[in-house]
Amino acid sequence: MRTICWFTADACGGEPHCSVGARMHRGVRGGSLGRWFEQLCRIEYSSLVEIASAGGSRLKAGILPQVGGVYAFWWTGSHSRLRTRNKRLDLSGPAGRHIRLEIDDEWLGTETKLPVPLYVGKTASSLQKRIGQHLMLGKQKLGADGASRLRPTTTCQLRSGIDHLFPRAPNTRELMLKNVGLSFVRLDGDGEAANRFYLEDMAIGLMRPPFNVDVER
Repeated sequence: MRTICWFTADACGGEPHCSVGARMHRGVRGGSLGRWFEQLCRIEYSSLVEIASAGGSRLKAGILPQVGGVYAFWWTGSHSRLRTRNKRLDLSGPAGRHIRLEIDDEWLGTETKLPVPLYVGKTASSLQKRIGQHLMLGKQKLGADGASRLRPTTTCQLRSGIDHLFPRAPNTRELMLKNVGLSFVRLDGDGEAANRFYLEDMAIGLMRPPFNVDVER
């Protein structure tokens, strides 16, 4: 019996590089996406203070799973504090065009008085490591003047976004730890790569988190 190579669609005769076996366990579990999304909407930590060490300069050792998954950061603080945010969002569009958006109350859904999703992301290997990169707890503030711009490709998108929303706050680390919560779904390893991809895409499309916004190149 001939076997078909998963990545070339050519006959490979069962050579070691053939992914016939992998094909069976790397499929998309479409029926589970909705349930995973429900889980992602259940906030695990209502404030990041719960996962930070005393003083807030780093994550507690081993507090988060050392496995892959999809995660979401939420504004869980007061909506009156959120209303003081910088509502302007400047992005670089095609051919270097300047694109300005407004993060208004309708976008965030603040009229519901519910937690506001800020950012959704994924990692293949370690939620602990990836979330630590986002928070950058070693710094009280990013940038001396507080005029941090939202950078869609940065590894610290959550922290950069908080600094962007509250450029005049003297200590955005403290503000973030007290007012931002976290949820996540464990989906570990290469075998869950497609499921992580589609769950992240689903969550971004339904939640509309502002720190995920990017524009065409």
